[in-house]
Amino acid sequence: MSDQQRLAIVTGAASGLGRAFALQLAAAGWHVAVCDIDLAQADETLSLIRQTGGCGQVEPLDVTRLESWQELRSRLQSDWTSLGLLVNNAGVGMAGEVGATSIEDWRWIVELNLWGTIYGCHAMLEWLQANPHGAHIINVSSAAAFQSAPPTAAYNVTKGAILSLSETLYAQLRRRNVGVTVVCPSSFPTNINKTLRVAGPHWRELLESLEQQAGLTADDVAASALRGMRRKWLYVVVPGSVRIQWYLKRLTPQWFLDGVARAVYRSAEAILSSPAHQLSRNMESEAPGAGTVLKRIERN
Repeated sequence: MSDQQRLAIVTGAASGLGRAFALQLAAAGWHVAVCDIDLAQADETLSLIRQTGGCGQVEPLDVTRLESWQELRSRLQSDWTSLGLLVNNAGVGMAGEVGATSIEDWRWIVELNLWGTIYGCHAMLEWLQANPHGAHIINVSSAAAFQSAPPTAAYNVTKGAILSLSETLYAQLRRRNVGVTVVCPSSFPTNINKTLRVAGPHWRELLESLEQQAGLTADDVAASALRGMRRKWLYVVVPGSVRIQWYLKRLTPQWFLDGVARAVYRSAEAILSSPAHQLSRNMESEAPGAGTVLKRIERN
């Protein structure tokens, strides 16, 4: 490949936000490594890239294994002269309070969200620093990192750690020609719910209602993150209403968290007391599985 071609790695690029990153980067002239464990969906992403005149390649990657990252680096270095961008996007969701979330689920989400990001930075950092034209890292965190809502305890912890990791990397790399951007979006429609683990059915309903109310899309988040990269911003917090929360949390943290707790538990109580939820619970007790069918009907 040409020394001048911009080369990017995007994890979790088979769908959702990862796909949005891959498509927008390809449209901007980047050659994209579409990395995922779901190779069939990754092939679909690559097909979409090629349909719009972009270029890329599918690369298998299990972000939870350092060896998989090292194998990816070895494969790419055999063809790529340099690495310009690493997008650590792959992740999963978890809903449940501390004490209700099982230790197994804690380990699962920490391994995927946090260790997956750490492994990516560890494996690719030296290569990024070697790029004579400069390079960049985009880490996908979440507004959950600072909202700290109790129903998403384990998810909050992983995203908060990614935020801290990104700040640390920024301080470490600011004189080494590698930029760092951490993106913290609010809830938006994505495929993360396909693998979502939940400790308590009402939390799933709460998260789904927030997602349905979101005025944000994966394309919006990717575009904001890439604009932040071009402008060398460390923080990208979207949308604007959440950016206000970000400032409030920094100015009056305890007051802000009191407000978050009140809002979350009021919403949960409203869901639990709603006629649809009560009907679903009653049907479930009388005929297991019927409540689930009702919920599916309501969504369609």
